[in-house]
Amino acid sequence: MRMVLMAFVLLAAGGCMTTKGARTIVSDPPGALVTVEGFGECETPCRITLDTRREVTVAKAGYKAQRFGITPGGRSVMVVLELAAPTDDVDAIALPELD
Repeated sequence: MRMVLMAFVLLAAGGCMTTKGARTIVSDPPGALVTVEGFGECETPCRITLDTRREVTVAKAGYKAQRFGITPGGRSVMVVLELAAPTDDVDAIALPELD
């Protein structure tokens, strides 16, 4: 959250610092934890600044984590997380009785 706020403040202040290496990471569902090669983390959607290619992990409880390489600059990265154990089955016997 601090990274997003800091990027917003820098842009609002007239872009005193370059954002050439900045990338925005968005996830579906939102609120996933983004870890950049041990250098820091943020919660999606978030904007990160890179100096070189880095490995990024996007993870959220109940979903399979995704790990990929990302380079400085360019478009936003959209990560669609897959449920860890998706199922279409509903066990009606396990459902509580509703009054």
